[in-house]
Amino acid sequence: MLKYNEPLSLHTSFKIGGPAYCWAEPENPEGILEAISSAETKNKKIAVIGKGTNLLAKDEGFDGVIICLVKGFEKCVKETGGVINAGAGLSAAKLVKYAFDTGLGGCEFLTGIPGNVGGAIFMNAGVRSLKAPAGFNDIKDILLDAEVLDLKSGKIKVLSGKDIDFKYRYSGLDGKIILGARFKLKESKKEDIRARIEAFNKKREWFAKIGFPNAGSIFKNPEPGKSAGMLIDACGLKGRRIGDAEISEVHANIIVNLGKAAAKDVLGLIDLARTCVKQKFGIDLEPELKIL
Repeated sequence: MLKYNEPLSLHTSFKIGGPAYCWAEPENPEGILEAISSAETKNKKIAVIGKGTNLLAKDEGFDGVIICLVKGFEKCVKETGGVINAGAGLSAAKLVKYAFDTGLGGCEFLTGIPGNVGGAIFMNAGVRSLKAPAGFNDIKDILLDAEVLDLKSGKIKVLSGKDIDFKYRYSGLDGKIILGARFKLKESKKEDIRARIEAFNKKREWFAKIGFPNAGSIFKNPEPGKSAGMLIDACGLKGRRIGDAEISEVHANIIVNLGKAAAKDVLGLIDLARTCVKQKFGIDLEPELKIL
């Protein structure tokens, strides 16, 4: 399916963004290659997005082809040995539910993460550990392998999780489209899985208080024990507004759209936060948010 001049504000959790030259929702790898070929023929850029939950699309839009993997990429199959084979378009929430339904534990930490499997792998999504608050549970910890399509060669290959250059909120998979992945989980009692899901849900109760469209964390935490939110808060920036964008009163590492915020407003607050934290603490905040 192709749409032209499709507003990206309809496809991002921020509800912000101008039109894309072309919006494509291919249902199989062949459709992806057709979309890539069409972009190359017209000398247009290519970008791949999932649910748009960690994305800021600029006001002028994107003069290229956006490839969104949803239909055709939402499979979820249990294999032998505690392995789940999931499509890149499957939501993290559905992966957690399917694992619970089939008695497999280990992915409960994805509870509440709003994106899909492909985006979670690309960003090495994760949360602080329940048992060791200084540590993290990241998706790399359960990834067995990932099926990817190389944008340059057009070839599909399977990469072992151990061969992917995972770091904090980074995978090194630029230039590749994640098609699906296999996760190594473990047989567990449903009551134990449910308890862990509820524990992670409880840790994220604060998020429901935000109340406005947002894209989650704006910055990566610079180092253990120093969260970006705490640093921004210490600069007195909670509640600071530019236009209709605001640094959340609930959590300083989240910017919200109060209704009619433009991307330039959000970018202005990002620059303000980085400048203030640099001046006060000498720390350079690195964006976790992807800007399109």
